[in-house]
Amino acid sequence: MRQIGKILLLFLALSGILSGCARGSAEPAPPEIRYGEDICQECQMIISDPRFAAGYAYELGPGRYQSLAFDDIGDMLAHAARHPEHVIVAWYVHDYHSQEWLDATQAIYVRSSALHTPMGHGLAAFADRAAAEILAAEREGELLTWEELVAGLARPHPSSPHGEAHAK
Repeated sequence: MRQIGKILLLFLALSGILSGCARGSAEPAPPEIRYGEDICQECQMIISDPRFAAGYAYELGPGRYQSLAFDDIGDMLAHAARHPEHVIVAWYVHDYHSQEWLDATQAIYVRSSALHTPMGHGLAAFADRAAAEILAAEREGELLTWEELVAGLARPHPSSPHGEAHAK
């Protein structure tokens, strides 16, 4: 009986190790971020402000997905541009007010050099256009759709510390 217990314990330990090695999940999902602990995949700084956190999920292989977390919407887009090998299946941003995850392709964005974001990209996302319009008016910013945001990356924004275009 004692031998069976040892074998069972060994089996459980090995299965835990093996499952820890298996990367990815069966469904694309926003990254789970531990604020003040997890680091941005682009700049390697600690993610601390949920208002600006972003992420994307990419395909590792058939039916397997990996989510990456970023401290700034601009860093997410820069990272994606630097990693064309990532087959991105979902983009995520936090709503500036509720801090809930949004489908980034459906959000409305405010871009302003007066909006101080973790890496200086000056971008905030909103689920509600009226809320975005208020912040844009307060910060002398512009409203952008996802398509406009991605297309506009061909020209750097003055608030970007990187001074270069970040996406295709």
